[in-house]
Amino acid sequence: MTVGVEALVVAAALAEALATRHWLPGWADWAAPAVACVLPLRRRFPRAFMLLALPTLATGVLWIPAMAALHAVAASERRRCEVVASAAAVAVVSFVPWQNMDDYPWTVPDVTLGVLLSGLLAVAPAALGLLGRARRELAARLAELALSRERERRYAAEQAALRERERLARDVHDTAAHHLSLISLRSSVLAASAESAACREEAERLGELARRAATDLRRTIRHPGPGLARLPELVAAAGEGVRGELGGLDPADCPPEVQHAAYRVVQEALANVRRHAPGAEATVSVRRTDEGLRIAVRNGPPAGPPRTDPDRGGHGLPGLRGRVASLGGTLSAGPTPDGGYALDAVLPFPAPPGARA
Repeated sequence: MTVGVEALVVAAALAEALATRHWLPGWADWAAPAVACVLPLRRRFPRAFMLLALPTLATGVLWIPAMAALHAVAASERRRCEVVASAAAVAVVSFVPWQNMDDYPWTVPDVTLGVLLSGLLAVAPAALGLLGRARRELAARLAELALSRERERRYAAEQAALRERERLARDVHDTAAHHLSLISLRSSVLAASAESAACREEAERLGELARRAATDLRRTIRHPGPGLARLPELVAAAGEGVRGELGGLDPADCPPEVQHAAYRVVQEALANVRRHAPGAEATVSVRRTDEGLRIAVRNGPPAGPPRTDPDRGGHGLPGLRGRVASLGGTLSAGPTPDGGYALDAVLPFPAPPGARA
């Protein structure tokens, strides 16, 4: 559309120069076609083109270059005083009969007609240019308003989701805390009535795990959740066959949401190892790389039959993928050729100040 308009303006200016060549002075024979050919540059250099078009307007028969230049000045991001000055210059140059100053009849009808014509040549292009600028500014304001409304809508949706998560968290806390308290109580009763030391030790361990789970649940409800500092504790609680490679991690350089996501990834991976590969040896590696925080959990084939868990919904890995994807990371998991299982995740986050990119 813009190319077509520019081509039409250039064609009109060239036609005007060819049609009026008999009335043009000698210098305008080549200047008029040259000015017409560079008309597309008026939007980029409106001031310079205005100064270039005023001499052609002084011929009295070449109007299109000056009108196009005045329109470009008014449509550009110029001050209003510049637009008024350019319109006044066009009006004065078009009114004065530069070519036949001595022979011009200064009668009232001729002066009136000259004033009306020069006013039309000055006012019409300036008004159209200002109207185009106003339309662009209005479109920009409307786009900004639409963007602001979209941000408000997203913020309202996020707040609604946050309230829903808080409600679900309270419900989960109330339900899970109740059952964990019952487990802790029953394990205490079982430890007191058990006959063998092994049964008492196992019951006490079960009660300790229930109390720790209740504490973690309350901490998760009140705070963002555990992070990198608690990974050694998580790996140690997984059993003797789990080995951790957690050196070189500085929680101070890692955002809390990334730390919490890393903790949940390792926690879910170790839970799957206990559930699907009991007795298997596992390795947990969490290290900082150029890509971010890289997590790798590997386990070998199970040493015994898998547990039969009636509440295996299969939502652990999809939930982890959603959590990791929300932080811009990736997660992959699958079986290994030796009959084990491997989980890899990358959680990107900005490098600390002064670190190598």
